[in-house]
Amino acid sequence: MSLDESRKQMVSARCARSPIWRIVHALGSLDLAMLLLITLTGVCAAATFLESGFSARVARAYVYGSPWFNLWLILLCLNLICSAATRWPWQRHHTGFVITHAGIIILLAGALVGRSRGFEGSVDLSRGAPPAQEVLLDRPRLTVESPATGQLFSTPFDPEVRTPRPDRPRFLPLPGSDVQLVIDGYANRSIEKTELTHDSASTNPGFAMEFTGPFGPEPIRLSLVLNSAADSRADLGPQASVEFLPTLPKSTRPSTAPTFRETQMVLARDPAQPILHNTSGQPSGFHFFLGSRKSGDPLELEILRPDGSGEIYRLNDVLNRTLEDFSGAKILVARYWPNLVLKDGQPSTDGDRPENPAVLVMLEGTLPDTTTPSRLTFAPGPTPGTLSFLGESASGTPATGIVRPGETFSPGWKGWSVKLVSLEKNARIETVTLPSEKPESRPGRPALHAFLRSPDGSSGPARWIASGTSAVLTSPGAASRIGFGLELQPLPFSIRLDSFDVPRDPGTDEPANFRASITFADPKKNLEVPAQLEMNHPATFPPGLLPQITGLSYKFSQAGWDPQDLNRTTLQVLHDPGWLLKWSGSLLMVAGIFSMFYLRRETQSQPTP
Repeated sequence: MSLDESRKQMVSARCARSPIWRIVHALGSLDLAMLLLITLTGVCAAATFLESGFSARVARAYVYGSPWFNLWLILLCLNLICSAATRWPWQRHHTGFVITHAGIIILLAGALVGRSRGFEGSVDLSRGAPPAQEVLLDRPRLTVESPATGQLFSTPFDPEVRTPRPDRPRFLPLPGSDVQLVIDGYANRSIEKTELTHDSASTNPGFAMEFTGPFGPEPIRLSLVLNSAADSRADLGPQASVEFLPTLPKSTRPSTAPTFRETQMVLARDPAQPILHNTSGQPSGFHFFLGSRKSGDPLELEILRPDGSGEIYRLNDVLNRTLEDFSGAKILVARYWPNLVLKDGQPSTDGDRPENPAVLVMLEGTLPDTTTPSRLTFAPGPTPGTLSFLGESASGTPATGIVRPGETFSPGWKGWSVKLVSLEKNARIETVTLPSEKPESRPGRPALHAFLRSPDGSSGPARWIASGTSAVLTSPGAASRIGFGLELQPLPFSIRLDSFDVPRDPGTDEPANFRASITFADPKKNLEVPAQLEMNHPATFPPGLLPQITGLSYKFSQAGWDPQDLNRTTLQVLHDPGWLLKWSGSLLMVAGIFSMFYLRRETQSQPTP
């Protein structure tokens, strides 16, 4: 009897005697293995398209993190275990087969451990700030407060997986209550705006206004409330402020400002180096550029003001004309030389072809007071429903008057106008979240639109809740604080930023490297470990070879930085306790395949004695 026939008889007898062996052979069959592998291959391919078409969260929720996918992987592990068990008792030629199957099982176990116990997140560090002890994970969560007990409950809630809409809202019951939380909107980007609202509990008046100036057509909206430490004053950059006081102060600005006269000879070939003379000894800050858009086009003169705004005129339209600029300056293009040359030390032209054009510009105006910012002060008016104002600028006469809602006035700042939008007798300023209507390529702060619904069907006011914030929602007879944000993973140690440096490539502003000096601290072990991070050179904690080999360490890599603030940096944090199992399983798979296909071939090729 051959070896295969005797083995078949042994398997048949074993299955006839024991139902357990029948189950083992059924789970370890080749047909089941092919079904599982083909299904997993198709599902992973579909998940790849799902991730590229939607997001990694959607693919993780519907495929990689779904219960049925985990069940499929468990069935695959059982198939591998039972397939190896069906070869029992193992013989020498089964060695490679068993090692390969053991490697796959260990690899899958490592993946399961890494997914359940590991994480990947980020941490923002600032120099001088308290050490960080939490990592921000890309796992949205919803935190709700029980209306009955005030206890907080947290649950995973990813709006990208099943986006709530007005026609398809998502309902969540509030613990200890019959009230439901209804989420009927989601925005990828949100903005925060301050709004003036009526508040009967407040005794202070407030108003909203809009500033229009030379910066662009979009007005700047501000709201102020009287006697409010945080909301009675606002700054419009470093050069202007707005304040709401009980009474108007006396003007401290001079009624007249020092004047200047300036001449500039502007060369088309070298506009950055004009020949300038100012009677005050201080340049006005105006810049002029002479040129044409295309060869053969008429010459144009660009006027650039000190604040960065400007206009472009055709040279023929402004030559020998005085321009009354809104800044208060008078601009006269007095002379034009098509081809500037010097004759007897005086500027002249050699022909009418614009080969070396130049102009002489003459200016008159007032010198700005760069040390004192402009100021606009409001106070309650002499009659109800009015406001008194005092506008003071760096140059010019102070502006005073009385304004009513809906009226527009000049604050005395050149080129600016102010509109009083609304005026409330009892007011407060509230910061509200709204969806952003401007599409941008950069990721923004998402937000949910939610409200509470009572059992009788009545609903409370709805509002937007931005990620990382919370809001109190109310309904008839109930109130609950709702929070929306990303999950925070605590660390068993703390991390502190000591310094951050961004070296540049020679002669450019392009970053050549990112260097961060950090300190890990473990208070339980009374341990502090300094570390250095660079591009492609991460830092790990705890130190030592054993934590890195076992996968119990935490790896920190440079992930982001703020060009405007070099005292901040963002690090990526990776913790994978299944690392050792994954590598061990991979090495066992390689060893098993090598022994099956190479060592076996060498054994078979040897002649038998």
